[in-house]
Amino acid sequence: MVVDTRVSLGARGATVVHSALPRARPLLVRKGARYTCFGDGLCCTDIHALGPVTRREKAAVELLEPGSLIRHKDLKEPVFRTVADGGPCVLRSERGCELHARHGAAAKPIGCSRFPFGLVATPEGGRVTTEHRCPCRTLGTRPEITVEEALPSLLDARGRLSPNGKVGARVTISDGKTLSFPRFRNVESAMIDALLLGADPIRVLDVKTFGKLDGEKWKNIAAEMREDRDGSSYGEAMIWFSNGVLALTADKRLPMSDRPWAVSYDKAEARSPEEPFTRVLNDWVADLLWSLDWVFSTRSFHAGRRELATLYSIAVIIGERLVKAKVRPDRAAAEAITIVELARQSGAWERVQLAL
Repeated sequence: MVVDTRVSLGARGATVVHSALPRARPLLVRKGARYTCFGDGLCCTDIHALGPVTRREKAAVELLEPGSLIRHKDLKEPVFRTVADGGPCVLRSERGCELHARHGAAAKPIGCSRFPFGLVATPEGGRVTTEHRCPCRTLGTRPEITVEEALPSLLDARGRLSPNGKVGARVTISDGKTLSFPRFRNVESAMIDALLLGADPIRVLDVKTFGKLDGEKWKNIAAEMREDRDGSSYGEAMIWFSNGVLALTADKRLPMSDRPWAVSYDKAEARSPEEPFTRVLNDWVADLLWSLDWVFSTRSFHAGRRELATLYSIAVIIGERLVKAKVRPDRAAAEAITIVELARQSGAWERVQLAL
C-alpha cells in the first residue's frame, strides 16, 4: 500500500512529515508544556473516578490488594475505593501509591499510570496531551515535558502506544467547510503561539461565549449540575461551575463554596514561586487546543472554540472570586481549572457540546 506523505516546515522551522493516515509516532510534545509529579496527591482522590479498571486489571488488583475496588454507581465499572467522601484512595499513603510501592509500577492500572498524560494520533504523529486538574501540572518549577518522560505512561500492557483518539487528513472547521491537516495546523499553531505570548484567549479564539444552545437552556444545565452535590469533591466542583454559569448568564452573585481539594493546593503553593494568573490560564487553553479534543466532542473547530471560550470565561470568574477571597492568583487560576475540567466530564456538559 502506498501512503501519501508530504514534508513541510512546522512551527519554529521544524520539519514535519504529513501522512494521509493518523499515526502514533513520532511522539510530539507541545513546546512550553511543563509537568513533574510532586506527589501532591490530588489525582488519588475522588476528584475523579479512580479508574475505571479493565476486567483483567480488576482480577490482578483484587489478587494483590483484596477489597480495594468497588463498583462505581454511575460508570457501572470497578474503581478504587476512597477512605471517605472527599478522601484519598484506600491505597494512598505517605509514601504514595501502596499498589506501586508493594508490587511495582507494572501492577498499576492504565488509568492510574497514564494520568495526566494522553495521546492523540494525527497525520504528523502522536500528540502528547496533558490534563490540568492536577497542581503538579499547573503550579511550581516544572521542567518541560519530554518524549522520554511521557513514553512510559502512554504504553499499554503490551508495550504499544495506545492513542485516546485519532484525527484524519482533513478536519471540520464549520458546517460544510474542512481543511487539510497541514493547513489547519498553521492556523492552530498561530493561535497557540499567541496564547503563550500572553494574548487574550477570547480574542485569540475569536468567538462569542455562551450564546444560544440547540434544544437546551443554560439555566437548566446549571440546575442539573447542582443535583450532583453528594459530598464528594466532584459534587463541590459542580456547584462552583453551575454558580459560574449563572453568574455569567443570569447576572447572579458567585458565592464561595467548599474547596475539598485545598489540602493538595496548599502543598503546591508552598513549593511554588508565584506566577501570573493569566499565564496559568493561557497555558491551559493552549493545551486544550493542542489536544484536539473538540474533534471528538463538538465535531467542528468553530463549535470547539466556542466551547473553549465559554469554559475559559467560567474559569476566569471562578478564579477572580477566589482571588477576592485572598487566594494567591496563580493558585486561584489552577483551582478554577480543576473545577472546570471536572465539570466538563459531566453528562450535563456533554449535552452542551452536542447543543453547540
